[in-house]
Amino acid sequence: MLFNVTEARIKAFEEMMGKHLPAAFIDWLKENGFFTAPASRNHHGNYEGGLFDHSYAVAEQLKQLTKANRLKWEHPRSPLVVGMFHDLCKIDTYTIAMDNPGVEMFGGEVKGRTYVIEYNDDDLLLDGHGDKSVMYLAQHMKLTPEEVMCIRWHMGAFDEKHNWKYYTAAVKKYPNVLWTHTADMIASQIMGV
Repeated sequence: MLFNVTEARIKAFEEMMGKHLPAAFIDWLKENGFFTAPASRNHHGNYEGGLFDHSYAVAEQLKQLTKANRLKWEHPRSPLVVGMFHDLCKIDTYTIAMDNPGVEMFGGEVKGRTYVIEYNDDDLLLDGHGDKSVMYLAQHMKLTPEEVMCIRWHMGAFDEKHNWKYYTAAVKKYPNVLWTHTADMIASQIMGV
C-alpha cells in the first residue's frame, strides 16, 4: 500500500513540478525520502509522507494566492518552487522507528502502523530551518534572490525574536515573503497538513 501512496505522490509532484526541475534533482528527491519523510514529530504532517503532503499543499496555496492577489514574482516558477521546497530541510531531520508487530511504542498507532518519529541525531545542520532548505535546494538549481528570501523567512514571526527585524526587512523588499508565510500557515494551521 505504501508503494501506491508514494507513487501517487511522485506522480502529483511530477505533474506540478516536472518542467521546472532537472531530472537528476527529481531522482535525488526520490532517493533521499522527500516523498516518505514526515514533516514534523508532533505537529502538522507527523506521518510517513507528511513532508510531501505539506509541501504540495503550500505550493497549491501559494499558487492560488498568487492568482487571487495578482502577485508579481521574479520568475513564473517561483510560487511552486518556494512552496514545494520551503521545508526541504526536513528531508533528513526526522527518522521513523518502526515497532515490533503487536507491541505498542511511544507514538501509538497512526494510519495502521505503530511507530515513533524521532530527531535524526546524525543531522549536521539542526538549526537554521530556512537556511538549511536554501542550502539543499541551491545544490540542485539556481535560485532567484526572491526565492531565497521567501524560503529563508517562511517561518515569519515563528523565527527567533532576534531575527524579526531581518524578517521585516525581507518582507519590505520582497512582499512575497509574507505571502509564503501565509500559504504555510493556511496549509499547516487551517488545512492541518
